[in-house]
Amino acid sequence: MSQKKEIINEEEALEGALSPIVNRLIDKNFENSGDKIASQMAPLIGGAIREQIKSQKDDVVDALYPVMGNMISKFVTKSLEELLNKINDQIQNGLSAKAIKRKIKAKLKGVSETELLLEESSEAKIKAALLIHKESGTLLAKAEDDGQSLSDADMLASMMTAIRSFVNDWVANSTNHQELGEIEYGGNKIIIEASGYSYLAIIVEGAAYTKTYEKIRSTLENIVLKYGDDIKKFQGNVESFPKSSVEEELQKLLIHKENNVEEKKSKSPLLMLLPLFLVAYLGYRFYNNYIDETLQKKIETRIENTPQLSPYRIDVNVEDKIATIKGRVPFVYHKKLLDKELSNIKELQTLNNEVQVTPTLTDPMQVSANIAYLIKGVNLSTKANISYDFDYNKLTLKGYVTDKKIKEKLLQELHKIEGISAIEDNVTIKIAPVSKTVFFDTASTKLNENNTKKLNAIIKYLKSDKNIVVTLNAYSDMIGDTATNRALAKKRIESIRRYLLEDANVQNKIIYSIFDTPPPGIDATKEPKKARAIILTLKQDKSDD
Repeated sequence: MSQKKEIINEEEALEGALSPIVNRLIDKNFENSGDKIASQMAPLIGGAIREQIKSQKDDVVDALYPVMGNMISKFVTKSLEELLNKINDQIQNGLSAKAIKRKIKAKLKGVSETELLLEESSEAKIKAALLIHKESGTLLAKAEDDGQSLSDADMLASMMTAIRSFVNDWVANSTNHQELGEIEYGGNKIIIEASGYSYLAIIVEGAAYTKTYEKIRSTLENIVLKYGDDIKKFQGNVESFPKSSVEEELQKLLIHKENNVEEKKSKSPLLMLLPLFLVAYLGYRFYNNYIDETLQKKIETRIENTPQLSPYRIDVNVEDKIATIKGRVPFVYHKKLLDKELSNIKELQTLNNEVQVTPTLTDPMQVSANIAYLIKGVNLSTKANISYDFDYNKLTLKGYVTDKKIKEKLLQELHKIEGISAIEDNVTIKIAPVSKTVFFDTASTKLNENNTKKLNAIIKYLKSDKNIVVTLNAYSDMIGDTATNRALAKKRIESIRRYLLEDANVQNKIIYSIFDTPPPGIDATKEPKKARAIILTLKQDKSDD
């Protein structure tokens, strides 16, 4: 026990003797080789920070917040000031060509001008790009906008590494986890795009769209392809890393906005006037269309209110105050009337009267007059009795005629009248009673030449209408006995029937009657020849009417 106490006392004595000497050597070495010590400790700091985050995350956040909070606050404040100044400039230039273009664009998009103005003001602008080593959190390279200065870029790189490690550990079990992430603050954001051994932290002002992300990914891809091995072998020595070459690649992310400005400046000022010309042209066309439609309605109303023109179909087309009129009218009078009625319209610049005069175009009153004239002539000349009803295009005939040929001729003439498309024929053939008397010699039954002439005179009636009935009435001179006179009368009737049916080939119905007396009004003792007569009568068969 006493031996242990002696050893402890010796160690305490030795420590007390050497401590001042060692402390002086450390202080002297730190003063003379500070840079070397810092470079040797730099890789250890990243690991220490990671270990600290794993064990005491809240302490790390509280330790970094005073520095990062102040830096982010200044950055946000400056960005908001720039946004407000930009909006104020656009409002003050409200009557500029750009403002007018914006108004037109807002109308076409269907949004308010305020929304479009905010959209223009919030276009993405990359302020700075940082390439950070994943494991150590070392800032490998950076590129800054002309108006941006990141004095604490190394601290930002360390903070981003700490935050990224914290978030990745927190969502380690999530299947939807992606390396690309964002940290938003106000109207700005930090976009993180990671590769195997490094990641890009891009500070963006305004709204970032798909093209911005695509450009960031493309830049990181180029850096990995060219300098992937250097990044993989990085052990904390920044001097051995091709920093300047990588920064040239990062700088390409920042010149996009400038190229756009130069491109806009290189465009002809006339392009700014194109929207104005378009609006002016559309306004001119709308105004002209309104004038033309109003003028067309005025012309159509004028035509409808003119009794002589209203029955006809007339089409009107107005373009650039030039009216073109098409249609058909029956007379030149109507075409001239159109010119007279429309030429005094003040708004009308030119009148193209292309209306065709078609003489075949019939007037219903004229058609009816032509029908009446023709039918009245037939009634007077042939003792017919025909009436009609005319409903434009359709004619209905009623009554009778005394000859079938007269009816056929009448129908032919009616079909020639323009304006009649259909004829309903209800006309019958009705002849006036026709009577012929045939005389025979004593005891004779033969037809002489005089008798055949009389028969031939009625044959034309019989052949024109089969409905005519022939009636034969045979009379006697009362010479001799009654039986003999009856036998002679029957033979005489047979001679006439044979002549009509066989020789003349008529097909009409024949009836006969035999009388034992002379014809009415004939005295057989004084005029026996006239008593030996057969009277032929033609009548319409009433059963077929």
